[in-house]
Amino acid sequence: MSSGPSWFETLRCDLQKLVEYLLLPFIYPKHFFLLAGLVLSKRALVRELAHLTSYRLWFTHSEIGTVIDVGSYIGAFAFAMQVMQTGVRLYAFEPLEENLRYLKRHLKRFPNCQIFPVALGDHSGEVEFWRSEFPASSSMLPMGEMHKTVFPHTAVQTKEMVYMAKLDDYLLHMSLEGRVLLKLDVQGFEKQVLQGASETLKQVDYVLIEVSYQPLYQGQALFGDIYEFLRLRGFEYAGNFSTLTSPLDGTILQSDALFVRRGEPFESS
Repeated sequence: MSSGPSWFETLRCDLQKLVEYLLLPFIYPKHFFLLAGLVLSKRALVRELAHLTSYRLWFTHSEIGTVIDVGSYIGAFAFAMQVMQTGVRLYAFEPLEENLRYLKRHLKRFPNCQIFPVALGDHSGEVEFWRSEFPASSSMLPMGEMHKTVFPHTAVQTKEMVYMAKLDDYLLHMSLEGRVLLKLDVQGFEKQVLQGASETLKQVDYVLIEVSYQPLYQGQALFGDIYEFLRLRGFEYAGNFSTLTSPLDGTILQSDALFVRRGEPFESS
């Protein structure tokens, strides 16, 4: 079994990422001073912007007026959307109090953002949430053995109670203007969120969703299940924005998959 990437490959990737960060203030001159400061002090916040910049032409032509950000974490995706799509209306959903503190701080400069401190799923009520020592890997689902093996720094989990609701419960609290992008990054709980969003999905034009090809969380739906669920609701698979591979053997683990509305859904169940 491979011992992982060589030091040269690691250095090459690190240098490439550094260049991507340093170019951000010049790519988005309207936010030059803000980005210049964040590149030096808060790379975790601008990391998603650096990644999504490769796809900015698609975002430019997508005519997105509203973003629903499910699993907003500390707001990196939400921040990227505000920089790339100036004036876009954004609704962020995040249940963990620690993440919410960062999320509120990072989005306070953008008046078009609204934060809902709640987890989303297929029903409403108090539920157990598995908080990882590496917060980005926290999930409604217990972590699988493959995840712990490939990313051992994420393996320690503790349970805490959070409130969960359906996305449809918030439909009347959102003004869905222009084309609507639904982004989901909920660590294996994606299908349950979609099941609680049947009415919302009827008003969504794009779904950008983290999908897994290997079982990283116990009981999670894999790509095939997500593909079929969205296909039956009028969406077609339009490709991936990124792919995560195992540092141990290169196995493809996850992608950020894009689904685009094809037309009216032909099955309601």
